[in-house]
Amino acid sequence: MRADSVVNGYANSLFHVAQSEDLVEVVEDELYRLKEVLQKNSELREFLSNLRIAPEGKKKAVVEIFGKGVSSVTLNHLNLVIDQGRQRKLVPIIEEFFALAAAAREKVTAEVITSIPLSEKMAEKLRRALTKATKKQVFLKPRVDPSILGGAIVRVENKIIDGSLRHQLGQMRRAMVKII
Repeated sequence: MRADSVVNGYANSLFHVAQSEDLVEVVEDELYRLKEVLQKNSELREFLSNLRIAPEGKKKAVVEIFGKGVSSVTLNHLNLVIDQGRQRKLVPIIEEFFALAAAAREKVTAEVITSIPLSEKMAEKLRRALTKATKKQVFLKPRVDPSILGGAIVRVENKIIDGSLRHQLGQMRRAMVKII
């Protein structure tokens, strides 16, 4: 798959500004929350992608939704993306930013999806186990999704470890169908 120079350009510019302001971790956390909102809210995605809505209206909505909860670095970059009509590429830009941030701190980011919030103790235990397995420092990005029923799904680098109860039940069901 060919790299998208537009996505790389926006992610690199945001990363360098965040790095110069010593806000990489802050911006990374804000982008993680933004990505979750965009993935869960199809109406917001459609609103931002709608060509009939002027950029000023989109920027005003972004300020109302995220303005007080994000840094000026993140907000200014979102406004830039909207002004230049690239809002459909927001999620890939965010993911590329994550990759740049992880590479800069010589860490990998592991997204951990659980049915209930992880305790500090469990998060630290998981982080240590993943650090040992990957032989890299691991930065955890926890997310709660009750639909997995129990267990956890871990996405680290290009690997997915699905230890969710939903996945295990599905495996049992497929095994039983083969027997019957």
